[in-house]
Amino acid sequence: MVPLFRYFLGFQVAADRAGWLARQLPPVAGDLFAGLKPQLYHLTLCTIAETAAPHPFLRQRVAKALETGLPAASPIPFGRIVARDEGAELVTAGGGGGVRQLYEAIVALLAPHDIAPMHRKAGLRPHITLGYGECDFPAAPLAWTWIPRELALIESHVGHRRHRVLQSWTLAPPAQAMFDFMADELPPPLRRAA
Repeated sequence: MVPLFRYFLGFQVAADRAGWLARQLPPVAGDLFAGLKPQLYHLTLCTIAETAAPHPFLRQRVAKALETGLPAASPIPFGRIVARDEGAELVTAGGGGGVRQLYEAIVALLAPHDIAPMHRKAGLRPHITLGYGECDFPAAPLAWTWIPRELALIESHVGHRRHRVLQSWTLAPPAQAMFDFMADELPPPLRRAA
């Protein structure tokens, strides 16, 4: 079966932060790179289904699994934008222990409902994809701590870069309160050499 639809749980980047983040991508030479539309920026926690046709009941199954309540949000520290083999992405700084605990708690809620993460042989590698295709640039530092506000179930039309949020759930604030000045603030714009 060739999947045409992919269903995943993750965090969407809010519009104001997505626009800011798109402007931080270093210039990429050549025409083999396509930047992702900022409204599609997200951090995938796990893919939970791949199907040849739209899945009619997955949203209800996930909602049932999460009805007892979600764990608290976790700050996600990002550290740099990097060029990878197949595109560009914003990667985390440090071990990512908070997002890993959040992921494990969500997977535990899904397990009794026979919903399991797919494609996790290499483990969780939190990142935000900024574009696809051939690119080459030195890693660009970008210190930003993001606190996702909602967990979203997203239907992706494979190969077409179209996402549809089927449902989202509000996350409780992080268990340990952050100071007001740390709460998901955007860092100042990067200064590029002329």
